[in-house]
Amino acid sequence: MAEHADVWNVPGPPHNSVEFVAGRAGVLDAHCAELGRDPAEVVRSVQVLVSYDDPAATRATVLGLVRAGMDHIVLSLPRPYPQGVVRRLAEEVVAPVLTAVMA
Repeated sequence: MAEHADVWNVPGPPHNSVEFVAGRAGVLDAHCAELGRDPAEVVRSVQVLVSYDDPAATRATVLGLVRAGMDHIVLSLPRPYPQGVVRRLAEEVVAPVLTAVMA
């Protein structure tokens, strides 16, 4: 995988913890190093199940994944979709994470 892949995707919380994802990313880095490949060439993608009841928890999870080196985060929205969910996620999860990362 480390030799040929352009994208690495792993299930994130609640299926795997942020720590597990970070650990697996470290394994990928090590395999890339063994091959003489820059690990930054592989896009790291993770899917996160959104909690509508606790956007702060979702925000903390996303921020933890960003800090663990994940650069493509898919927010999985469970059904039924609450009214205005996309706007809420943009305001309560995405914008604060971007602000924290850019600071």
